[in-house]
Amino acid sequence: MGLQRSILSKIHIAKQQLGLDDDTYRDLLGRVCGVRSAKDLTSKQASRVLQEFERLGFQPVIAKGNKGRPHNFNSSAMPEMITKIGALLADMQLPWSYADGMARQMFGIQRCAWVRKPKQLEAIIAALHVEQEKRGLLASVEELSRQLGYERPELVAGLEELPQGWERQRPILRSLVETLTSAVAARGTC
Repeated sequence: MGLQRSILSKIHIAKQQLGLDDDTYRDLLGRVCGVRSAKDLTSKQASRVLQEFERLGFQPVIAKGNKGRPHNFNSSAMPEMITKIGALLADMQLPWSYADGMARQMFGIQRCAWVRKPKQLEAIIAALHVEQEKRGLLASVEELSRQLGYERPELVAGLEELPQGWERQRPILRSLVETLTSAVAARGTC
């Protein structure tokens, strides 16, 4: 059985926070534990990797007192899921009040910390993954547009007027990333 997803998430957040490129990250895993992928780590090895990340300057969000973190965090019946929610929030630099709003909107429960059903926590995690994907796709669209010298992606030749709210629609964002990537590649071959 592999590592829990929450531990793998924490390792990947540390990698991102420290700004490690893939080769440096894999070299660190090899140096500390003799593996090239976090999925090959044992729990003990993962702990050593996290200690090394902390030595290098990684600041775990939970240890920093993440603003609005549930007070009953350690006594929660499902700490892995709460940890995962915390990691996703930290990755997107969102406060716990964001997860509270999701719990309120999705289930009528005022605080994420008060959610006790695993299926509900899984739904919040899934919604956070969707938000993370939207943000990543939008960042890619913005970067590709910049590479092409455009302020807005709809200015790229061949794109029609984008509908209102396109920035929050995954199918449109995916299509834009694909179209803009092709335009960047075509420009590179000219």
